[in-house]
Amino acid sequence: MGALILPELMSSEADGSESTVLPGAVRVLVVDDDVAMCRQMANGLVSAGYQVLTANDATTAFDLAEAQPPDVAVVDLEMPGVGGLTVIRQLKQVHGPSLHVMVLTGHDDEERRSGAFEAGADDYVVKPIMMSELRRRVAAAIRNQQAFVQVRLDKEAAERRLVYGTEATALLAHDLNNGLAVATNNLTYLIETLVTDRDQADALAATLRSVRRMSGLVANFVDIARFEDAAVKPMVQPVDVHELLQSVLSVHSTSLTHGIDLRIECQPGFTAKFDNGLIERVLHNLFGNASRYCNAGGVIAMSARSWETDGVELCVTNSGPQIPENIRKTLFGKYVQGKGGKRGMGLYFCRLVAEAHGGRIEYEARADGPSFVVRLPGRA
Repeated sequence: MGALILPELMSSEADGSESTVLPGAVRVLVVDDDVAMCRQMANGLVSAGYQVLTANDATTAFDLAEAQPPDVAVVDLEMPGVGGLTVIRQLKQVHGPSLHVMVLTGHDDEERRSGAFEAGADDYVVKPIMMSELRRRVAAAIRNQQAFVQVRLDKEAAERRLVYGTEATALLAHDLNNGLAVATNNLTYLIETLVTDRDQADALAATLRSVRRMSGLVANFVDIARFEDAAVKPMVQPVDVHELLQSVLSVHSTSLTHGIDLRIECQPGFTAKFDNGLIERVLHNLFGNASRYCNAGGVIAMSARSWETDGVELCVTNSGPQIPENIRKTLFGKYVQGKGGKRGMGLYFCRLVAEAHGGRIEYEARADGPSFVVRLPGRA
């Protein structure tokens, strides 16, 4: 069995020598099949302020070192089963020079010394050893390993901050989603029930569009992380594509106030197999982009047709200016810069959705304007 023994106090240095790394931050792995000896060494090192991991066999030692990488390992050379030389080789292979390995043995001969150092040992100590001597050797090892110890501490601190940030982000996104859902429902209710003049109606409609856009951004943010962790699997089923395009258009049509002509180029009853919810959000993203860059009095067209043997091609085109060539290659990257210096995740989200379906999304500079084309397999 293995154990982690924590120090009761964090001293500034073992045995009075100076070090910029506090012993309390230093992790020592003691590997010895003699349980009493292992415990004695552990207690002596803990009293000097070190964190101590103990193992009485090779398997436990490997597991502990993987879960909590040590800075120093004290390894008994003579152990039954998997011996000390194998433990040294494995620890060095995994942790490299960041781990200082001290051999502890009751035998002092040239063959054993040579074998230990060839296996990767950094120090060789013959039993019996005074506890004060062991502490001094560990302190000396840490002075040489300070840079490695600091790297480990920084890495573990960064991992803790990342976990905290991920959890905080998830909680924040959840609360934002709930609040935005309430705001969307209330605004929709007010628009449908209140008698307002034109300016008031326009103000409510503009507010509802902004809230919907924020809700979409939050949903994209949450799902991007899930896609990157391969936690999202599209729920593929037959979808009436013409009906889907009509639904997307109806949401955005009231936001277009400068005479833009909206068109759907899709045969009624045309069906395809994909995740309706995810592809609908992709189309909302693409339509929103098209509406921002379409010329006044221009055209936004949403089209769908069969692609290859059983696939579907969805396209959103507007009559605005083409995207500059210098940014086309990075359009679908995370947080990349697009038109007007804006940065976002919308097109990256669209790419992840398309790829999750086994398809792709591309930008095409067509004669009738900039076009975003999503090609998915599996037409019904």
